[in-house]
Amino acid sequence: MAATEKERASPLQALMTAALALPIAAIPARAVAAEANEMGFTVLGYKEQGLMKVTEPVLWARGTIHEVWEVEASAALDIISGASPQLVTNVSGRPVNAVSAASITDRRNTADAKVTRRFGDFAVSVSRTVSDENDYNSRAFGLGAEWSLDQRNTTLAAGYGKSDDRVGSRDDPTLHERRDTREYLVGITQVLSPLDIVQSTVTRAEGRGWYNDPYKLTFTFFDSGIPLLLPDTRPDHRDTLAWLTRYRRHFPAAHGSLQVDYRYYRDDWGIRAHTLEAAWEQSLGERWSVRPALRYYTQSAADFYSPVSPSSTPPAILSSDQRLGAWGGLSPSLRVAYRFERGIRFEGTLGYVHNARELRFGGSGSEAFETLRAVYGIVGVSYPF
Repeated sequence: MAATEKERASPLQALMTAALALPIAAIPARAVAAEANEMGFTVLGYKEQGLMKVTEPVLWARGTIHEVWEVEASAALDIISGASPQLVTNVSGRPVNAVSAASITDRRNTADAKVTRRFGDFAVSVSRTVSDENDYNSRAFGLGAEWSLDQRNTTLAAGYGKSDDRVGSRDDPTLHERRDTREYLVGITQVLSPLDIVQSTVTRAEGRGWYNDPYKLTFTFFDSGIPLLLPDTRPDHRDTLAWLTRYRRHFPAAHGSLQVDYRYYRDDWGIRAHTLEAAWEQSLGERWSVRPALRYYTQSAADFYSPVSPSSTPPAILSSDQRLGAWGGLSPSLRVAYRFERGIRFEGTLGYVHNARELRFGGSGSEAFETLRAVYGIVGVSYPF
């Protein structure tokens, strides 16, 4: 996969809003409650200004067997093309990102499945995910449990996930490195009243292995005139903690619902991040609904991030990847849905992404961060059976 995409989930997974799904083995989530038996097809298009373009079709299905078994499955294909920032250089006097001259093309095939068995108010689930691309392969599984209390007004959840990844490089056929991650999740969903509900989950991840980006370089020119070219070098571990809280309240008189999400993230690389999203789901009659939303994101820089080498003696750990810098982002979106008489549901979402160093909360971000602008669209149809 392209270097700029290596440390993210697929674009569709990044936009999905499943709260209690295991982080590693995510099943495509629905914006509304799914039918007992349902299948659907979704296509995502994502385009960065002057850089990457991603198209991702997803086929998914969900069904119940004898009212105690639930089966979910999906298959997706990422088609990626475009240019990617390859190195940061200060040859012009200030550090700037240099885009690779060659166009990058890659594909990622992924499939996952999840089986849940219910025992009254208690449920256990097992999931499996497989993902393959030219220079990255991943195998993951997850275990989960849910327990409903107080006439199902309170639901407790716990989960464990493990992924075994293999990292390669198009530019270096000898690169074959491992990255293993274990994730732990605990969560609670609480019905506050017939009109509002709150959900909160905490996820802990422990990663070990290869985190260097084989496609990133730092090219530093010193006053002495001697340049220094360094590969991307990161710690061989990454422990993260994420706390996600969601609140939903329905307003019957307005035929709408308020949706507010907040996520706090931290890791042992020094990054601290906050995500706040607010949305309003408005019903327009029995068939139409619209959902305008606005998301804000801000993060601090990793401890080892630097757009240039601080001295002619290279440090052991250094990355100029701007994703590890300090920056912020705004992303408005609008979703429109229509339900036909036979239960078929159509959804379309249009969104815009604007990431910039001046959008970082509490001060300006990293000097070398290049503003990123992107648009995305999601079209999907689901059919109950």
